[in-house]
Amino acid sequence: MIYYPAQSVLHRLHPVVKLAALLWGTVAVFVFDSVVLPVAVVGVAVLLLWLAGIAPWRIPGMRLWLPLGGVILLTHALSVSGGDPLCGPVSTGGIISGVRAMTRLLAVVLMSVTFVATTEPVSLAYALIRMGLPYRWGYALVTALRLAPVFRVEMNHVYQAQLLRGVGYDTGGPRRWWLLLRCLCLPLLVTAMRTAHSLSLSMEGRGFGLHRQRTYVREVHVTRPDVLVAAALVVSVIAAIEYGLQGS
Repeated sequence: MIYYPAQSVLHRLHPVVKLAALLWGTVAVFVFDSVVLPVAVVGVAVLLLWLAGIAPWRIPGMRLWLPLGGVILLTHALSVSGGDPLCGPVSTGGIISGVRAMTRLLAVVLMSVTFVATTEPVSLAYALIRMGLPYRWGYALVTALRLAPVFRVEMNHVYQAQLLRGVGYDTGGPRRWWLLLRCLCLPLLVTAMRTAHSLSLSMEGRGFGLHRQRTYVREVHVTRPDVLVAAALVVSVIAAIEYGLQGS
């Protein structure tokens, strides 16, 4: 999953607000024993992705999650009993249980995809720092996110170089995993350690961590839509707690 730059309302929403919505949505779909809620969350996530200009079926990994959801539905339909019988071991209770489990999985996946695809990683780190996260931790997060594409390119270079040297990555079985570990992962590990050492020397030379507070060229501010969405989240949490108390 990667970030898709755009200027939609969802992209401009505060990263911490979107993170809170993701966490609350994940908790809600598992806490409440309902089929309607995860189905509704899946629909809302697909709608938000569409409004943000992102096609859900084009996102990497969706071809894996959809068949997995189908397998979960089939497993529950064949193994869970209850309700009215439909066909052989399949009953209405198994279908409902399978739909609930499948939509819970898809809801979490689609909410995570929506968050990652519409939230710039650097903005997320700066927003967390502004909310009280120590800037050393925030800088570590920003550095890791920025170095990930660099290491991806470096991995491709190492892979191509090893192919030119005759490394048989196309072999099957345990030998392939040993080749990946020895010929691909080891050079990447050495490169990562060298990069981290050079970066630490550069940070030390610039006095990073000398002061408890620091200034930033770029800041993430709270806007009116952020306040409205945060208020809606608070209201939904209160309503969910009230509903749970009444149900008990």
